[in-house]
Amino acid sequence: MTEDRDRPDIVIFPPLASAIAPAAAIVLEWLVPLGLLPAPGAWAGLVPGLVLLLLAGGLAISGARAFKRAGTNVNPHQPALKLVETGPYRFTRNPMYLGMVIFQIGLALTFSLDWAIPIAVILWAVLHYGVVLREEEYLTAKFGGAYEGFLRRTRRWL
Repeated sequence: MTEDRDRPDIVIFPPLASAIAPAAAIVLEWLVPLGLLPAPGAWAGLVPGLVLLLLAGGLAISGARAFKRAGTNVNPHQPALKLVETGPYRFTRNPMYLGMVIFQIGLALTFSLDWAIPIAVILWAVLHYGVVLREEEYLTAKFGGAYEGFLRRTRRWL
């Protein structure tokens, strides 16, 4: 693996996908409101939505911190320097991406963005097929048996 190719061949930068998703939900909500979720500010959506937003932020932040503590790059456009199996990586191989999807659902509930729910599914699919599977291929090639063991021990998402 040459140094300039020492990175996964992802189709989209994950934070960009995570930013596009709520913007698309807001635009669609404005253009074609569905009115399925409780009204904005209603406790039925607000409380679970805020809990999900906190959970999502915690997952994403703890995942990034685990990478930094291990001394590896968080940015998937840069080489993976070490295999990280601590922190949230003990339970899920993709806490930052899982946080992005949960964040989208939290926004849906908190702000009554009906469109954010189907867009969360699309975000998951984009991350799964365009990022995660490609990162797994890259990490298997880079770390071999150590990564294969991690694949067997730890769930991809939940």
